[in-house]
Amino acid sequence: QIAITIIEARQLVGENIDPVVIIEIGDEKKQTTVKEGTNAPFYNEYFMFDFVGPQVLLFDKIINISVMHNKLIGSVLIGSFKVDLGTVYIQPGHQFCDKWALLTDPADIRTGAKGYLKCDLSVTGKGDAIQATQKTADSEEQIEKNLLIPKGFPSERPWARFYVRIYKAEGLPKMNSSIMANVTKAFIGDSKDLVDPYVVVMFAGQMGRTTVQKNCADPVWHEQIVFKEMFPPLCRRVKIQVWDEGSMNDVALATHFIDLKKISNEQDGTLSPGFLPTFGPAWINLYGSPRNHSLIDDHQELNEGFGEGVSFRGRLFLEIAVEILSGGAQKCEEFLLFGTFFEATMIDRKLGDKPITFEVSVGNFGSTADGVAGAGGKKKTHTGEAEESLLHGGEDDISHDLGVPLVSTTPPEKPLITGGNRNYQYLPYDERKPCVCVKSSWGSQTFRLYSSNTLEKMADHLVSGNHPPRLCTQQTIAVRGCTSQIRPSTFPPATLLFEAMSSDAKGIIQQQKKKMPLDEMIRETQNFIDKIRFLVDEPQNTVPDVFIWMISNSKRVAYARVSARNILYSPAKEQRGKDCGKIKTHFLKLPGKRPLGWTVQAKVDIYLWLGPTSYAHSAMENLPVGYEIELPSNTNSGHSVVPSPACLLYKTPHLFQMRAHMYQARGLIAADSTGLSDPFAKVTFTSRCQTTKIISQTLSPTWNQTLLFNSVVLHGDKEEIAQFPPEIVIELYDDDAVGKAEYIGSTVAAPVVRLAHQNYEPPKLCYHPVHCGSLSGGDLLAAFELLEIPESDPDRLPPLDPPDIGQIYPVPANIRPVLSKYRVEVLFWGVRELKKVQLLSVDRPQVLIECAGKGVKSSVIQSYKKNPNFISLADWFEVELPENELLHPPLSICVVDWRAFGRSTLVGTHTINCLKQFLCKTTLGPQAAPN
Repeated sequence: QIAITIIEARQLVGENIDPVVIIEIGDEKKQTTVKEGTNAPFYNEYFMFDFVGPQVLLFDKIINISVMHNKLIGSVLIGSFKVDLGTVYIQPGHQFCDKWALLTDPADIRTGAKGYLKCDLSVTGKGDAIQATQKTADSEEQIEKNLLIPKGFPSERPWARFYVRIYKAEGLPKMNSSIMANVTKAFIGDSKDLVDPYVVVMFAGQMGRTTVQKNCADPVWHEQIVFKEMFPPLCRRVKIQVWDEGSMNDVALATHFIDLKKISNEQDGTLSPGFLPTFGPAWINLYGSPRNHSLIDDHQELNEGFGEGVSFRGRLFLEIAVEILSGGAQKCEEFLLFGTFFEATMIDRKLGDKPITFEVSVGNFGSTADGVAGAGGKKKTHTGEAEESLLHGGEDDISHDLGVPLVSTTPPEKPLITGGNRNYQYLPYDERKPCVCVKSSWGSQTFRLYSSNTLEKMADHLVSGNHPPRLCTQQTIAVRGCTSQIRPSTFPPATLLFEAMSSDAKGIIQQQKKKMPLDEMIRETQNFIDKIRFLVDEPQNTVPDVFIWMISNSKRVAYARVSARNILYSPAKEQRGKDCGKIKTHFLKLPGKRPLGWTVQAKVDIYLWLGPTSYAHSAMENLPVGYEIELPSNTNSGHSVVPSPACLLYKTPHLFQMRAHMYQARGLIAADSTGLSDPFAKVTFTSRCQTTKIISQTLSPTWNQTLLFNSVVLHGDKEEIAQFPPEIVIELYDDDAVGKAEYIGSTVAAPVVRLAHQNYEPPKLCYHPVHCGSLSGGDLLAAFELLEIPESDPDRLPPLDPPDIGQIYPVPANIRPVLSKYRVEVLFWGVRELKKVQLLSVDRPQVLIECAGKGVKSSVIQSYKKNPNFISLADWFEVELPENELLHPPLSICVVDWRAFGRSTLVGTHTINCLKQFLCKTTLGPQAAPN
């Protein structure tokens, strides 16, 4: 006998609903009255169900209680609750009294509770005593503490998927149970299997079945049936039945029950860790009625699970697995993102002169477009009232710790034109550096990012080891150190992986002792580093990337994306992100598909720090010293919801002179139809820009020019400026007589800093790789230095060579390479396999050879088809080249075709980057001297 009292429901989801409660047990169904227009209906109605049968089978029956929204045509499910009779029966007194059942919708498991229903359930068998229970008074009850779940179950149960995988069966009875088939068999004596089996799995009031395998006593299915149910489930047994499909009706061949309690282990405070229900893959043996070939089976109920099976009826190979769906088990941790903008330059002129703000966000936190407002203080709801957001609680203490309000956008500033380049603007963040501060909460799985950072530091440490013989020892130390840092307990595969890596490193060391050749050892080490780098990229990243958006005229114009791992703080140095608490340069890009050419919209220098709020006190530790925090005066904002951000005020400016020694470039992109360019460079430093002279018709220009940026003002600590100077952007353009100059590449360089009290050493020229979009665009040979102007004697700077007539300073003699005369000899043979150019075949080709501004031309071949060889063979030219072979400019070979009316068309070019291979070391004797 099952007695159910439906008392009341609360917190039902939906607007303007008419709830009714429907109770189903097996095939019986009863319902309460309909309550109109309420989300908390009161019923207090009593229902009684009677069942007769074996206890074991009745205990599998499911009580399904659903709350519906009653409509004229059809009802809509609000939420439902299931429990099997067995679970109720094993409770004290065989009942749940005054408990709240949590209503959920299995079709919509992401939204959580759909409401709560208060009810009494009792299941009593013959001769069970009924206990009277004490009802609690309404006022003192709490829903969360009185949920309808057995003792020891967690109050929040996650959803789970229960997989039942059915592989195959064997030894099923071969007879077909339908009468007609048996008659056929008797007459024809047909010996083939007459069984058409399929499997039905029932669990928690849900049923799933496999396909039918025709005429097969040893069927193979390889199918899986998936049930969605909350875990731990309130229904204990999985019922598995093998059926035989018949023409008239289907007949059960055998039934088997699996008790989930027996195949799982809950943690009862014991030492052993629990595990989810796991079964197989394994065989289960099926039992039922005797296998006699009578027309009608007298013991059919044995096959349906009633009573004890008296005969073996085959076996079934299956597996059961459970997967918890919620990531809800993990704790959330609060994070703080702090940023300071030190510089915003190279802002595209096209944006106009509307005020510009920057927004820094992580996830939806800090994004003004949607989600959580930057301040984390107020969150606009649809109706427009401001409701307190989750973050408001901890906001005051954070602001108090840091002394900075939680704001994710910088104050609007009007951009100014960059001196020396009208295409760029900059924001005047002179001594006032605006701060942003965003609070967010994410899963506390940062240990994964910490491990990634540790690995990356190892790889960098190995690469920077300058002594190959010692490299491997450092490596092993690094690997051993790392193995101890990865938590072995959290993830066994990781431990195995790191043990393997350690043994790799030890292996390299063993080989080192055997004196293996150096290049082989370096190759081994490189493979090892590649392995580590592969592991650095963590697929399970918990914290989303940080976005920096530039907003102009309330439109999002350009962005930069910073990986959260790189700016994540940890007190352990090796786990800290490589850019955490450092001023880094970020180039903002256009969103979406980018046009070719120069697409940077702005360049910002920003200090970023991201870390758990528990470490908030160290967010500003690495800022350049010498600042005061200037809080916004709240008078101007009136009672606006978003507080204005704070600024860092740097009181001590330092004067510097920046010298850009632009010597030459090589291998530039050809922008003109001649296969050459007319290159010049624009050098941008802070809010200033200067341009070199134009060198016409070459891909290897030698400018030999020093650009001076006088009295550059930088704020902060001198030592820190020396360690992390602002970066210099060099853009290369091809000058066109008509129209705009064409962009052919750019590169970024850091200057060498010399402070007033240090001794001067001339910087060395070095190559900076140039890129145009994703293409490689050659190299730039240059040096950059940032010299502090002494306050006592502003003219005491290293001397420069005197300028020429156009006031252009050459690169100083102590920096530019020492040149010596070389002679290049060329032997012209001929040309072969020239393809058509502009649909016409090549007829009169000529070869031009150029190196460092000097060159030589071959004779013109009069008819390429008749004779593709040159008439005059030998030629030579003299050229001044640096003595340092690494600084040699490339030699370019260019083929042109002379057409009618003296026009020439480019056929193709080739560049020889390394002249060393052609260098003739033997001194020419007097007899070999040219006449």
